Amino acid sequence: MLRPRPSSSGFELTKKVRRSCGQTAPPLPAENPVILSDVTAVVESEVADSLPVLIAVLDLERRYRYCNAAYRDWFGLDPQTLIGQRFEEVVGDAVYQIARPHIQRVLEGTEVNFEGTFAYQHGPTRHVNVNYAPQRDAAGQVTGYVSLTVDVSRQRDTELRLRELTSELEAKVRARTHELHQTVEALQSTVQSAPDTVLVLDAVGHILNANPPALRLFGLPTEQLIGQSLSAFLPTAHVEEFSEFFEEAKRVSPDIRSTEPRESMLRHANGALIPIEVAIGVSPRLDHFTAFIRDISRRRDLESELMRVAVDERRHIAQDLHDSLCQEISAVHFAVVALAQRLKEDRSGEAETTRKIGLMIEETLDHARHIAHGLGPVMEEGDDLVRALRRLARTTEDLCKMPCGMQSNGNFSDVNRDAGTQLYYITQEALNNVLRHAHATRMDIELSRENNEVVLRVSDNGRGFHPTGDSTGRGVRFMRYRAASVQGTLRLRKRAAGGTELECRVPVTS
Repeated sequence: MLRPRPSSSGFELTKKVRRSCGQTAPPLPAENPVILSDVTAVVESEVADSLPVLIAVLDLERRYRYCNAAYRDWFGLDPQTLIGQRFEEVVGDAVYQIARPHIQRVLEGTEVNFEGTFAYQHGPTRHVNVNYAPQRDAAGQVTGYVSLTVDVSRQRDTELRLRELTSELEAKVRARTHELHQTVEALQSTVQSAPDTVLVLDAVGHILNANPPALRLFGLPTEQLIGQSLSAFLPTAHVEEFSEFFEEAKRVSPDIRSTEPRESMLRHANGALIPIEVAIGVSPRLDHFTAFIRDISRRRDLESELMRVAVDERRHIAQDLHDSLCQEISAVHFAVVALAQRLKEDRSGEAETTRKIGLMIEETLDHARHIAHGLGPVMEEGDDLVRALRRLARTTEDLCKMPCGMQSNGNFSDVNRDAGTQLYYITQEALNNVLRHAHATRMDIELSRENNEVVLRVSDNGRGFHPTGDSTGRGVRFMRYRAASVQGTLRLRKRAAGGTELECRVPVTS
């Protein structure tokens, strides 16, 4: 008896399976009522037997008409022994009860696809995807169906594990996000309540954000600061130095994350100049920077007061040396010189010894006077500063055997003694730095007037140094403190002709 001819839908299903396995379906065999039907010929081929899925053809009574070799691998059942057995006899009643409504639909002519976990009576429980396609005869009547079953257990286990891992990850992300929110809130609270000004800058130094203390420092609300360059709030004399400092911050190692603090001046909205200390923090992405700015007005006032006290004390000591000790030594010197002259006239043998004692006293007097001049180089106001600098240049030239020029241009009668003293000590420290580090063959001192400022320049022809590097040394810091104590500014820069130039500007306050 010939088997019913399968429908084209069953053949299309078989082609779909073979395409999923990377194989091309052979052409349909020629129709011949004597040989097997088209689908049966295909599914009984070696290709069907090689597929790792269950392929079966069942009739209206759910009896197996064909099943491929995968049944042997799945259940340990010989496919040939299954022919004629009912579906439920092979898979078990539990599986049949799940599949029954789907079998009813396919026998009504509807292709069905469903998925579930089946506890087969032969073999292990599997999670499978099932496709039922109706099989029709030449008249279009349903004569059975083709069953395609794919084991997706590992896939579903993987998906389940992925869902579990995803759930765990989401929980960790939520917990971590909560921690980050708390950290950000704590950081924002710290920044907002910090006594110092904190600015966020872009790569060119424009202000992106500011904390509340910026209002007190700049005299402007945050919305008026955003978008402006920080350099716009600096005095002209400090802009170039700050630009170099900001470029230095871009080269700071990510491990350090911050520059050393640098002192500068900032202009308040009311025009007042405020001494500040700035440090630049570097973001790991290097496209944002954080400026930490501290108002050091009180510190400057204390430093200025300490320097004034120290200068006054040195001046008092110098005055005492000059007015008392030096005078007394001078009197002793005159007496010894007179004694030596008398002994010489009397042809005494002690005349030469007395003369030598007089020379020793004279040397001691000169030494005491040098000490007095060093402790109080500017005793009076005005042009005494010029004389003190000329004396310093001559002394340096004599002791160090290096040319040291001194030029002055202008009237300095209104320069007060404190400013003159600090300018002297700044010059002295600058010359010492040149002698120690510059390897120069010449030094020059220039004192001039420019509008309402006294301008001191000390230059050399040595090898120079980079202002953003060596300028943080102790000597330079002291010079900056001295300049700041009299409301002055100090800059170091390389000369185009070689060497270094120090420039100190001090406003004239009578």
